[in-house]
Amino acid sequence: MKSKYSLLKKYHLIAIFTLCLLLSLPVLAQDEAEQAVIQLVAESEEFTDWLAQYEGWIAYTYAPEDGTIWYVEFYTAEEDDWLGYANIDADTGEIQDSLVPIPLPPDEFAAGQERVSKLVLSDPEVIARLVDPVLWYPYVDFNRYERMWEMHFYRGKEAVMVKAYLDEFTFSIQEIVDENVLTEEETLQNTRDEAINLAYGAEGLDTALEGFDNWRTYVENQGGPRWSVTFAADERELFYALVDVASDKVIEAGETDQ
Repeated sequence: MKSKYSLLKKYHLIAIFTLCLLLSLPVLAQDEAEQAVIQLVAESEEFTDWLAQYEGWIAYTYAPEDGTIWYVEFYTAEEDDWLGYANIDADTGEIQDSLVPIPLPPDEFAAGQERVSKLVLSDPEVIARLVDPVLWYPYVDFNRYERMWEMHFYRGKEAVMVKAYLDEFTFSIQEIVDENVLTEEETLQNTRDEAINLAYGAEGLDTALEGFDNWRTYVENQGGPRWSVTFAADERELFYALVDVASDKVIEAGETDQ
């Protein structure tokens, strides 16, 4: 009897051949190529068992501007959880890199919690930051999206997080963070996200994007709390919105002619 992965390998080779054939057709509809790429990744050894746990999962692909490397990412059917990504070479079917946010098994998680707690509390920099660790409430968790351990310390309104990498032979603290203070980069990203969310509510956006599945947003600060958000696809600007993140308002919006 053939093993599951032998069969997967067979189907994987068939999918690669199919994709190469599709990509060679000049009149190929874009969505057919996208579906072929998604199938290659979804049936790979890294993703097949993981995605099987999420009925109705959905995927988004981003075609390469040049070269053959496609980007594919997966979400749950409700789009309330991210299920991973992969960069895949469409010519060879080889996954160049990927991340699958699989939780640790319970026994590995429990063992890791204990090890991380002891190692973090023996670090001189952490001790200097906390002064007296006994006065803090500790909590250890595993960030499955970043594949990092996070040890949180709470004391009243104060909150400190220690990010650490741990495997069988290696332990290293990556950073110590005051959880009440956003970095400049995080603040900027939060503001950009808020601007895009406001633009999504602009009247006429749904009509402007109709028929375009590969549209992207471009965001620029226009001074103070005002940001411009442009929706574009196929090297065309489809819709423009000027928003004010301080007042949560869309100042102006409409389709573009470019």
